[in-house]
Amino acid sequence: MNIKTFKPEKYEYTKILSNISDCPSELFYKGTLPNKRIKTVAIVGSRKPTAYGRNIANKIANRLAEVGIVVISGLALGIDSVAHRGALERDGLTIAVLANGLDMVYPAMHRSLAERIISSGGAIISEYPINTKPLPWQFLARNRIISGLADVIVVVEASKRSGTLSTASHGINQGKEVFAVPGNITSPYSEGCNHLIKMGATPLIDIDEFIKYLVPEVDVKSKQAYLPIGSNDIENFIINKLRDGEIDGDEIFSGLNISISEFNQALTMLEIKGIIKSQGGNRWNLGW
Repeated sequence: MNIKTFKPEKYEYTKILSNISDCPSELFYKGTLPNKRIKTVAIVGSRKPTAYGRNIANKIANRLAEVGIVVISGLALGIDSVAHRGALERDGLTIAVLANGLDMVYPAMHRSLAERIISSGGAIISEYPINTKPLPWQFLARNRIISGLADVIVVVEASKRSGTLSTASHGINQGKEVFAVPGNITSPYSEGCNHLIKMGATPLIDIDEFIKYLVPEVDVKSKQAYLPIGSNDIENFIINKLRDGEIDGDEIFSGLNISISEFNQALTMLEIKGIIKSQGGNRWNLGW
């Protein structure tokens, strides 16, 4: 199982939890924790997000990972899982805080996502020992750890009574800045975010400005900051391979476990969308 136990104050990365009320005396984790404090952003939201919410959460997580910021969330359905995957798409670090013992993953359908988080250098964390099943109140309790480990909280979509708002509430009580993505005023999925903004949360309306706020020294106009998003894992793999400049198609293909026809189809679709350009001789670069 390889589950490790530690006291939050003993790790430079988790020492920040000592500042919250009801700090857990010990935590359990699987994977790898950063050996120093790295800027961390919590991305949380609805379990049933709209396409708009998914798209925004993915873009925010992409950008955060590109500039070396850790993305933390709760491995739940919806925005949580989109945030984790968005960070992984850009080879970033992401941490998931669970509301149960680490001998199980809840929801079970995210077992492979949890494994991917661990294998990519991140971790899954819980304050609960093994054999602890996920109970409703534990999800609300674990939210204080998500906000506690974060420097900033971003709420993407949430209904007015969403449990997500407890993460924002914990963050406010912990002195963290809360950002909320504004949404359609007629949509129940945006009521929570719009309410947070009304109560003083910072509206997140420009991802570049948000990145610049977090990391003033980053060049948001650089290629890396504007790396486009593909329609599937194959396209995203190709885009990531081309992020540093022109590269041979055979070199890209060698890293994929797919047929040559699937690879050529992905190249064609990316070229049609203007994301990549052929330089001749089976060499490619990003076309934006």
